[in-house]
Amino acid sequence: MGEEEAGEVRFVDTNIFLYVIQAHPEFGEKSKEILERIDMGEEAITSLLNIAEVCWWMEKHGKKDRIEDKLRLINSILNLKIISPTIDDFLLAARYVRDYSIDFNDCVSLAVMKRFDVNTIYSNDRDFDKTWAIRMF
Repeated sequence: MGEEEAGEVRFVDTNIFLYVIQAHPEFGEKSKEILERIDMGEEAITSLLNIAEVCWWMEKHGKKDRIEDKLRLINSILNLKIISPTIDDFLLAARYVRDYSIDFNDCVSLAVMKRFDVNTIYSNDRDFDKTWAIRMF
């Protein structure tokens, strides 16, 4: 499967946003390119829980005063839909935690992906390699 396969919706994991926000020396540019492709027309989704993780990280790292600006920036990315997880997503995530032995929040991402029939995730988190998701970075 080619990285630019037309019409395929992809999921954006928290670390993609964080690498851009922190200007990560190794992964920041690659993550910025991913978000730019989405802004230019590639369809993608993420979960409101992933956005909450971004806010939590910023708060934890003394960047409370920049949370609103970063939220507005993320929300302005064209072709990125931010999905609210449902209780059914959480129930499926609980099953995935048991099946894959990975973080609950990652399992919520998988559940949202399943609900929207998304198979590919932009992430640098190798835990997704233990699942059915196709990880790209």
